[in-house]
Amino acid sequence: MIRSSVSIAILAAILCVLTGSHSTAAIRDYAVEVSATCNADPPQIDFTWPMDAGATQYWVFRKAPGDNSFGEPYAILQSTATEFSDTNVAVGQAYEYSFRKTLGYWADHFQFTPGLSVTFTIYDSWGDGMCCHRGFGHYEVSGDGAVYASGGEFGSSESTPFITGTTGEMTVSGIADCFPPETTWELTEDSSGSVLARGGPYDSPEFGHVLAGIRIPPMEDRGRVLLLVAEEALVQIEPAVDQLELDMIADGFRVRREIVLPGMDVPDIKAMIVNACLENSDIDTLMILGNVPVPYSGDVRAAHENHWGAWPADLFYAELDGEWTDETVNNTSAAWPENHNVPGDGKYDQTFLPSDVDLQIGRVDLSEMPAFDLNEFALLQRYLDRNHAFRRAEFRAEPRGLVDDNVGEAYGLAFAAFGWRHFTALCGQGTVSELDYFTTMEQDSYLLSYGCGGGSNSSCAGVGTTFDFAARSLKTVFTSLYGSYFGDWDKPNNLLRAPLASGGWPLVCFYSGRPTWHIHHMGLGHTIGFSTRLSQNADHEYTVGDSQRQIHTALMGDPTLRLHPVSPAANLALTYQGTGVQLDWDPSPEADEGYYIYRATGMYDRFERIHTEPLTEPAFFDPSPHTGTNVYMVRAITLQVSGSGSYFNLSAGITATADFPPVPTPTPTPVCWETGVVLTMPSHRFTSGSACYLDAYICNMNPETAETIPFFCLLEAGGSYWFYPGWSEDPEWIVLDEIAPGETVIHVIEPFVWPEDAGEGGGLTFLSVITDPAFSEVTGVVGHWEFSYGE
Repeated sequence: MIRSSVSIAILAAILCVLTGSHSTAAIRDYAVEVSATCNADPPQIDFTWPMDAGATQYWVFRKAPGDNSFGEPYAILQSTATEFSDTNVAVGQAYEYSFRKTLGYWADHFQFTPGLSVTFTIYDSWGDGMCCHRGFGHYEVSGDGAVYASGGEFGSSESTPFITGTTGEMTVSGIADCFPPETTWELTEDSSGSVLARGGPYDSPEFGHVLAGIRIPPMEDRGRVLLLVAEEALVQIEPAVDQLELDMIADGFRVRREIVLPGMDVPDIKAMIVNACLENSDIDTLMILGNVPVPYSGDVRAAHENHWGAWPADLFYAELDGEWTDETVNNTSAAWPENHNVPGDGKYDQTFLPSDVDLQIGRVDLSEMPAFDLNEFALLQRYLDRNHAFRRAEFRAEPRGLVDDNVGEAYGLAFAAFGWRHFTALCGQGTVSELDYFTTMEQDSYLLSYGCGGGSNSSCAGVGTTFDFAARSLKTVFTSLYGSYFGDWDKPNNLLRAPLASGGWPLVCFYSGRPTWHIHHMGLGHTIGFSTRLSQNADHEYTVGDSQRQIHTALMGDPTLRLHPVSPAANLALTYQGTGVQLDWDPSPEADEGYYIYRATGMYDRFERIHTEPLTEPAFFDPSPHTGTNVYMVRAITLQVSGSGSYFNLSAGITATADFPPVPTPTPTPVCWETGVVLTMPSHRFTSGSACYLDAYICNMNPETAETIPFFCLLEAGGSYWFYPGWSEDPEWIVLDEIAPGETVIHVIEPFVWPEDAGEGGGLTFLSVITDPAFSEVTGVVGHWEFSYGE
């Protein structure tokens, strides 16, 4: 359908009041609702989708996840197709697929008389060309190795005369903006005025994407998060911020915290971020917590003329190396002063990204939300409490999606098609329904949800208002809302921030429609932050969209969250055994693939896995802990099945800390011995893994006359012995012996030379640890030491 030439103001008015005037089937037709199921032996990925009677063909594309382009079609299917199988796959390898009913680009080939004078004219029925606010469309006319005409930025039409080359071969190619039906072109012969060829109008994008794979390995190291916290929030809720950091660490992140002090401005904060990234090259994610100053940028052209100008641009903080200026934009037409943008006002000029976003970014800022009874800090506390509960699977939404569409086709934009295509890829066939947003999710849980309608700062027609979020609790976790003004989220009671402030389950909200988002990677364990950065940077590889690469694209919520929490293990206990540490824990009910054990020298250091194969039992012995602090982490493993295939999914980790060797307990004033002696251990309460220390001092041991000293030791229990001679604040322990459980032995230690720096007196410190698992508890004298010298 070609848009009629109504004014943009009339279109804005329509969007404000439009509710329910559409066909559900028509909106779903803009999506390919594809999902994947997998077989490991032999490896095969099977894709299915509902039939679309209006489809003319299906093009299937495949690429590696890191590739920038899908390239040529991987397969072309008939219009009646509802399934496709790929056997050219390997277990453990992810593949990214695009299924398209319309290509979104064209390349028409022609043969004309050589040396012919012609004119190429391209038309846009709306009068705004093919670039750039509605997508980066462009065209090219070429032949015989030359480009005859090209462009994209024009008004209603653009004409270029040229002479065909020596062969007369010609190709007219292009990528439309987000309104392909507006675009047509003609090639006319100059002498006769006859039309030699024409093309368009073209079809609106109809597509679906899925990242699919079989038994994809777990993501163990997720990089470092830079946590940017407003000082006034930290003062009020520091324990919750500390817990957030521990939750991130438990999910494979490292964390660096930076505090935003009152009075810091946007350039100060950007400098802080850049410096942190220079000092920690593994920073990949940026989370903003609290009322941190908001960057503004651009001359954004919204559907409403009273909203043209600068919009919030959090991605300014996450884009580290592009050029941002404050020199050219001069627009004060917006109804709100914060949207005004003039040279030198601290708001940047760029409407489009000057360079790709580098960091995955999300913000949780619940200031200026008077619709809620709680203040900013209580709202933050509530958000972080449920963030912690979700990560530990203390509540879990059903893996399905809800769509509440109150806009319809919108000249081919079909905003709600986002839900049909992505929720199916994440949750599987038959898991997406069109239902009322609030009345449904007050009762039933949906992991994913989408609502769209005519909007204001605090309302979405047919969906609800900020006041609804304040009064009602919803059982959805990842939600997206589309409507006018939502993308300008730095307003009091803004609807995009309202779900995070609510008392229900929402943890994430974003504005999908301008541009459309691409979240299909989450089906194999990626975070919403990964999807945010991909959506901000997306150009043509994921199908063009309205306002792509514009500066307002932002995530409200924690960027480190992912779809599938796993119940963790519990009660990790550490005991010393010999020269190692024994780990025991209560099992996770979801550890169908076992456990991984990690170790670090500190909670904020890198955790390394210390074994190869998953453990099948809730116990592990570390035979070689670090000298000093050892932080152990246990994570349960499950084989997660989603609408994208299967991957090994890790629970949040549980941690415990051990110092090794154990720190000696204080000893009484020493007694000086000059002859062979028998020392009896003091009364001590022993359990398996507990330790007893004993110091002995030998006097008058001049190094020049000292002889070697044999030692004898006896302990009627399985255990281990260490000692170190001399005087040292940081001793190097020497292993004497290990006695098996149940044995009673007297062991002669190999002679050693008394340390030369011992002076006329020397110290011998002994440590015994009972590791006999049969031991439960013994009180009193449990053994004795015998040693002598010079005999």
